[in-house]
Amino acid sequence: MHTDFFDRCESAIQNGFYFEAIIMEYAAIESRLEVICGVLGFPCGKDCKCRKDIMIGSRIDCLRKYRCDNVAIFTKSKLPLTFFTEKGVLKKWIDKRNRIVHGLYKDEIKYSGRIQESESLAEKGLEYTRLLYNEAKRIRRMKKNHPFILENGIMACENKKCKAYKEGE
Repeated sequence: MHTDFFDRCESAIQNGFYFEAIIMEYAAIESRLEVICGVLGFPCGKDCKCRKDIMIGSRIDCLRKYRCDNVAIFTKSKLPLTFFTEKGVLKKWIDKRNRIVHGLYKDEIKYSGRIQESESLAEKGLEYTRLLYNEAKRIRRMKKNHPFILENGIMACENKKCKAYKEGE
């Protein structure tokens, strides 16, 4: 699935299947955030029993806080500094995606505008997905080759409403 993802997504965009690309990108983004959280040791990683109940925004919130508290871990990251921020590029992308996908047939007057907006959204989503795939690989390599850097990381779950949140962590 992962090896074909970029080819399939690029093909969908080139052929005008923007909604398909956006849906694939959202799933990949959610998956990469879960992987990154898991590698860093957050309770909402892939081994979490309640992972299907954890919202994508919860992981973004935790990663924003983690990045701020652990600057050394992200010195070689290719992610923009505003990637995980409250009004950063990833949250903006998800908000636009939600408006397009969930409001697709709610206001037919805006339908053609949403289709035009979906092309740029699909292209941006592909870019963000690539960044997250690379970031997950980079953090995995860091854990393997320089585990002491991650062991000294300051960890704190940021979202108390998250299903994986544990009091006192």
